[in-house]
Amino acid sequence: MLPHLILIVLQVLGARYGAPIVKGHIPPLGRPGGYDIDIFVLAIIIAVIVFVVGFVGSIVLKGVRTPGAGALTLAVVLALIGAALSMVPVVTETVGRAGLPLDRLWWPLLGAMIGYFIKR
Repeated sequence: MLPHLILIVLQVLGARYGAPIVKGHIPPLGRPGGYDIDIFVLAIIIAVIVFVVGFVGSIVLKGVRTPGAGALTLAVVLALIGAALSMVPVVTETVGRAGLPLDRLWWPLLGAMIGYFIKR
């Protein structure tokens, strides 16, 4: 159980602080239609970082299974869904009123983490 908790912490920290650094090297896509679509690029980056940290963590930590391609696919899909949900004001306001005011970066991160651990 402890290796899994360590892996979760490493994945969250790696994606939370590493994704903006990687995104800084990619040119912005702009705001077509008034929407910030760069969040989708960031969601893909987050999902890949979560997968790579999970893969490396499975090699280093004992008792953690190696993720397959399905884990990456589901992490990307749910990260993109999380990014899309972050663009819906009704959803973000409802979650904020429930006591969980989330930054826009947390939506795809949570989606990627859920996707990774569902399929892993």
